[in-house]
Amino acid sequence: QAFDSCSSLTSITLPSSVTSIGDMAFCRCKNLTSITIPSSVNSIGREAFSYCHGLTSITIPSSVTSIGEMAFCHCESLTSITIPSSVTSIGFRAFGDCKSLTSITIPSSVTSIGNKAFEGCDNLTQIQVAPDNPVYDSRDNCNAIIETNSNTLIAGCASTIIPSSVTCIGREAFGWCKSLTSITIPSSVTSIGEEAFIWCKSLTSITIPSSVTSIGGWAFRSCDSLTSITLPNSVNSIGREAFWCCKSLTSITLPSTLT
Repeated sequence: QAFDSCSSLTSITLPSSVTSIGDMAFCRCKNLTSITIPSSVNSIGREAFSYCHGLTSITIPSSVTSIGEMAFCHCESLTSITIPSSVTSIGFRAFGDCKSLTSITIPSSVTSIGNKAFEGCDNLTQIQVAPDNPVYDSRDNCNAIIETNSNTLIAGCASTIIPSSVTCIGREAFGWCKSLTSITIPSSVTSIGEEAFIWCKSLTSITIPSSVTSIGGWAFRSCDSLTSITLPNSVNSIGREAFWCCKSLTSITLPSTLT
C-alpha cells in the first residue's frame, strides 16, 4: 500500500529494479493519469490500481505473467488496455467497473480467468479470445468468453450472440451488464448459472428455451425492467431469489415439472 490514497500523485515512473507491484500499491490514487511500468515487473497485485479514476490507459509490459484480483477495478476512465501474451492469469474482478472500456482481447497465454473479471463494464462491446488459446474461445465471433471444454459461456457483453454450441451460461456471465437490452438463449443451453443476469437493469424480456432444466440462485435478481419471462416445462429447479427485486415483473407461471 505504498501510495494508497495518495490523491496528489498524477504520474510516476517505476525504476527497472521493481519486479512486482504489490497489493493496493496505488489504490485510490484518483488523480493518477500516467504510470510507466518497466519490463522487470512480472506481477500486478490485488487492487494495485483500483479506484484510479484518472487513469485512461496503461501499458502492461510483456514480462507480466499475472494480473491480480481487482487490479484495475473501478478505473472508470480506462478506455483501452492491452494484455500481453506473457499473462497466464487474470484475477477476480480484475477489470470490474471499468465503465469506459470498449474492447478486450484475451491472448493465447491466458489459462485462468477469475469470476466477474469484466463485470460492470457497461460499454464493453467487443470481446475476443486469441484463436490458439487452449482453454477459452470466442467461437463464431460471439463477443464473449467461452470455456472450451465445458462449452460454458463465462463472460459476455451487450453485443454477445450466444453460439448454438453453448450448453451452460456460467455464473455471473452477464452480471451487472446494465446496457444489455435483449439476448437469445439457444436450445443447446441446459442450465443458467447463479447470478447469470443479475443487475441487468435494461433487460426487458427473455425467453428460456425448453432445453433448460435449471435456473441458478439470483439469476435475474434486480432486473428492474424485466416485464415478462416464460419458463418452459423442462425447468425442474429454480434457485433462491432468482427473480428477487424484478420490480416490473407482473406475473410468472411455474411449470408443473418444477421439483
